[in-house]
Amino acid sequence: MYITAVRGAIALNESGEEASLMVRAMGELFDSLALTNNFTPDDIVSIQFTQTSDLKKMNAAAALRVARPEYGGTALFCSQEPDVEDSLPRTIRVLVTWRGDGPGTPIYSGAAAALRPDLRSGNGA
Repeated sequence: MYITAVRGAIALNESGEEASLMVRAMGELFDSLALTNNFTPDDIVSIQFTQTSDLKKMNAAAALRVARPEYGGTALFCSQEPDVEDSLPRTIRVLVTWRGDGPGTPIYSGAAAALRPDLRSGNGA
């Protein structure tokens, strides 16, 4: 068995309460990542998140634990995305590392699909 990693991202829309939007977004993103890449919480080595500085109500790792309690025993780490001029606002990026055969298929959902235009013609957009 190999160690595989895959990236993903999602941007929160502007309407609604930020923490609840983040919980819903993390649930949706991880459902898509797990289904597309065929991993379970038991397969995961670790998950690293970054979130833009305009997201202040909740940590993305905590949002995943609320959205999907089955990830409660998983090693999660969240940090702030560097503040880069003209970057996509309200965005959470993720790097999932798991035990399994690769390669991984990235998922960039909604407005975050603009981060990886090279994926639009294939899976992950």
